[in-house]
This record gives sequence, structure tokens and C-alpha cells, in this order.
Amino acid sequence: MESKSLITEDNILIDFNVSSKEEAIDKLAELLVESGAVLDKPGFLKDIYERESRGFTYAGDYLAIPHGWSKHVVRTAVAVLKTKDPIIWDEKGNLVKLIIMFVIPQGNEIEQGLEKIGQLFSSLGDVEAVKRLLNADTKKEIARLICSYANVKSKF
Repeated sequence: MESKSLITEDNILIDFNVSSKEEAIDKLAELLVESGAVLDKPGFLKDIYERESRGFTYAGDYLAIPHGWSKHVVRTAVAVLKTKDPIIWDEKGNLVKLIIMFVIPQGNEIEQGLEKIGQLFSSLGDVEAVKRLLNADTKKEIARLICSYANVKSKF
């Protein structure tokens, strides 16, 4: 899988002002629509929130990982939003500064998408990997880290 198909600098926002989880998810969905990974934003958001209702996406260490597969997704992709200030992510009051959204299309590509996203997801269990992303101050650096964690070729 080429890195461009997984993440681009256009799908990364740094020091972005959002005041809520909903605002962050909406902005990430917008990026994925603009990049062509998602075709229908309202349908996609419905699927993401359905997934959110089934279990927590707060991962600790200021990280949230909203994710899911949807018929509205045409290719596996990642979008990243680093907030300017921490936001409350859930009813427990967990604070988040880094939101990484994983999306996978339903259908034939799902198995390959799950493999790549699974590698990235596993890497994010490492506190040091998350710290490197939190400390990254350029889109290129974040994209490079995401590609290395997902074990995909990188143009960054």
C-alpha cells in the first residue's frame, strides 16, 4: 500500500482549535471527504458515531482513535488532528490532544485495510510512539511517523 493512499499532509491538522469531540470528528470527516477517501459525509458520520456508541475510543496519553469501516469509505485512510488545547473526549472527562481517525471501506479491501490499520493501532499502544506524535510539529513529521508505525512505504 502506498503511503499516499493511507495519509497525506492534507489530512493532518496541527494546533487546531476545536472545543468538542463532535467538532473534532466532524473536521476529520471533512478532511477525508476532501481527500476522496470518504464519499458521503453524513452517512460516514452516522457510521462513526454508531461505532463510538459501542465502545470507548479514548486510548490514554491524550490520544483518541475514532475508527470504523463504512460503505461510504472508498479507500483505507488516516486523518490526524492535534488540538491547540486539550478537549474533553468522554463522559469520564478524559482529555485529548491527538485524534487519529482510521477509516476502512467495507468490501474487498477490508482485510488489507485492517492489516495496515492494525499495525498502526498496535504501535499506538506504545507511550513513546504517542509522545513522538504529540511532540511532532510538522505535518511531514506526523505523516512519516504514521507511515512508519503502519509499516507502509513513505514519500515523507
